[in-house]
Amino acid sequence: MRRRRFLKCGAALGAMAAAGTLFRSTGASAAFGDTPEAYRQIGLPPELRAENILEVFLYGGLTTWETFYGVEEYGRPDDPNPDLRGTQLYTFHDPAAPKDTVLAAALGACGRAEDGARLVPFARDALGMNVHLGPLLAPLIARKDILDRMRIVVTRHDLEPHEAAIPYALCGRTLGSPQMACLGAHVQRHAMERGDPARSAPYAYTFTDLGVPGDNLRASVATGLHPATARPLLLRASSDEFLSLLQRPKLGDPPQRAAFDRLLSRYVDQARDRVRYDRQGEPLRAARLSELSQTIRSVASAHELDAVLDSALFEQTVSPLCGGTGETAVNAPAICLRIIAHLLTHPTLPARYCCFIDPGLVVADGGGGYDTHAETCLTQTMNLGNTLTELLAHVRSPDEQGPEAEGKIDLDRTLIILNMEFGRSPGAQNELGRNHWPYGYVTVYLGGPIREAQRGIYGAIGPDGRATTYVKPPEQRIAALLALGIWPFAQEGFGVSDVEGTRNEGESAEAALARVLGHG
Repeated sequence: MRRRRFLKCGAALGAMAAAGTLFRSTGASAAFGDTPEAYRQIGLPPELRAENILEVFLYGGLTTWETFYGVEEYGRPDDPNPDLRGTQLYTFHDPAAPKDTVLAAALGACGRAEDGARLVPFARDALGMNVHLGPLLAPLIARKDILDRMRIVVTRHDLEPHEAAIPYALCGRTLGSPQMACLGAHVQRHAMERGDPARSAPYAYTFTDLGVPGDNLRASVATGLHPATARPLLLRASSDEFLSLLQRPKLGDPPQRAAFDRLLSRYVDQARDRVRYDRQGEPLRAARLSELSQTIRSVASAHELDAVLDSALFEQTVSPLCGGTGETAVNAPAICLRIIAHLLTHPTLPARYCCFIDPGLVVADGGGGYDTHAETCLTQTMNLGNTLTELLAHVRSPDEQGPEAEGKIDLDRTLIILNMEFGRSPGAQNELGRNHWPYGYVTVYLGGPIREAQRGIYGAIGPDGRATTYVKPPEQRIAALLALGIWPFAQEGFGVSDVEGTRNEGESAEAALARVLGHG
């Protein structure tokens, strides 16, 4: 074989391998998310799958210790190890004077002085320690029906900057990876390929004001290797301008808009003819042209979104701040969660995925709702309490039946995920704050496949605040897709190596289902 021919063959084989064709059958390829025949018995049965997902991303990083992971034996003021004294649960709480602490003052300012530093036992972790729910979770603790369907998953990675940790938490892929696609993109692609072609409403939505520039919150709408049509629809609670833009007022009245759409379609048809052999058959090597055509059709039918998004949903909600000063703020969580509940429960065009990037009722000193470097207790008490109150108001309780349950989220159908880029350090920063801490924090799952049998904790965080048994963000994303019945292992999705200790797709799926969702 001549050198030139060898290089040509090598290049061709490399291209085939990169495209995933070298080691696959030449038959018709499966659609994204289809479970291979060999693994059909591994996924969740239909009756346990979620129909949709609501992901609340606690932007900035929630403190773990006063919320979902309080261990009374760790960090006590009299700990034998002087480096661990006054950490975790006891950073801002003194058991000798529980009412005279920074934490107690924050709770009192928010009208919850009676909560004190009250801990509620929840479950044992992998180290056999009793884990308690902290006083910042009062609205959630009041809902036993939800606690009975809550699973806490210990999470760990090593990315401290927001810029790197946010894409990893939202996509399960590090910044710069070609496969970096948000959960909503996977869901949108899967639903779009199987749903009604005439549907105008998206299947996936993201609500965010994009936060601090440079924090890479745009990862919440990243599409990776999926087509551009898989991008979730981005909405902002701070502006209802989107609704007026749906009518495309700058294009004139309806007849003028229709003429404009016909002209664009004509241009696309002309371009399509140029990439078809003898102007027949399907376009050759024209994936982007197909995406453009789909986008133009979506724009032409944008006004039909009015049937899903009523302007009344965007009405501004103003709420008082803690402290009794009379100060108020626009309640973005209230607005966004109201719209999301409407989308998830829509009678004819329900969403399959909604992500809410929580900016808090007030902005934390480091940005977002929870990046509290200088002051933790008051900001997080106010922001988390508000978000949980607004969220749980839209979750149907067992007592609500008939008309009063309409428009409310049903935990038998919806999986709620409380996600974040990392937690906060076990020790104090700047006396009253906490630093970034990706080395041991939690991701929380409510409802969906989580029933009473799955309630509890997977993993463990040790006395130094570092996770000893845990899963990483890619495995969390894999489990979320499996909860919807979407097979996550694909070129556009995830691989076997994303689930530690497994050798093939079947083992990886089983491990993610067992560790994250509790279905062994």
